[in-house]
Amino acid sequence: MKLAHEFFKLPLRFDVAKLQEEIARFSANDWYQHHEGFKGNSAIPLISVNGQKNNDFTGEMLATSALKQSEYIQQVIASFDEVFGRSRLMKLDASAEVPLHSDINYHWYKRVRIHIPIITDPEVSFYCGDKKVHMAEGECWIFDTWKEHRVVNNSSKDRVHLVIDTSGSSQFWQMIKKSFVPWHSEPEGPVKLLDYSLAGKTHTLTEKYNNPIVMSPGELDFMLNELTNEVQKVTANDTSNTNKLIDILHSFSQNWRKLWSLYGSEQAGWKAYHQCRDGIFHQAKAVASQLKISNDSSALDMLAHCIIVPALTPPTGK
Repeated sequence: MKLAHEFFKLPLRFDVAKLQEEIARFSANDWYQHHEGFKGNSAIPLISVNGQKNNDFTGEMLATSALKQSEYIQQVIASFDEVFGRSRLMKLDASAEVPLHSDINYHWYKRVRIHIPIITDPEVSFYCGDKKVHMAEGECWIFDTWKEHRVVNNSSKDRVHLVIDTSGSSQFWQMIKKSFVPWHSEPEGPVKLLDYSLAGKTHTLTEKYNNPIVMSPGELDFMLNELTNEVQKVTANDTSNTNKLIDILHSFSQNWRKLWSLYGSEQAGWKAYHQCRDGIFHQAKAVASQLKISNDSSALDMLAHCIIVPALTPPTGK
């Protein structure tokens, strides 16, 4: 998600000893390697599609067996009183790194990643844009996932973070307005500690609906406008190519709205929607590949992963 600043430190702290006690119960076999093959990166799913061991973004999100056995982690997540999606424990091995990348897809375009360090070291550095921070144990941070970011573990121990994804309600974003930005002159305010509760029954809110079967014309127009704005921000882009892409995107919007008027999200229209988006993608990919967006990625990446793919996501098996 795009944020006003690269990093925000939330006014929250958590019981490090209890968190460390709970993750110590997991064995080496519970950790699985990063789905993109990042060396030294592994994870344990806590909230996932159907509560299973997967990296999926679409479908009902449920607690995994790993979360169900972790009472305090449940309390930590529930304490936000937000709806959470794909969430996990993330490990970065000693002397390893998360390579430079930006998160360009529909899931993260409107979701923020909350990081709560459980095991770390001052020699672990988190970079985002032109800023760098160390996230200390028990703290709570969010960062701008749209900008290029990376993590470097220059220590001799494995780093483990609790990482939870949410869109956030107005209550959450009001808290962010009061959160600490390290390079600003305003001092850090009071911080609330969440202690472990023996009697703490929790109810974690998890996403049931996270990707439309057919993206509505209104949402499609929003995403197309976002892409248009991104391309226009980059002054080095060729104006002729920018205008060509904008014309193609306008056609996409107009044709999609026509189909929506006929079919809505009904299965009878899925083939027509697929043909529409497939045709537009083939028209746009040559010119989009020559244009950049604000995080120095290709406009083609944003078109594909934020718009074309999520515009039509029929249920599996349909």
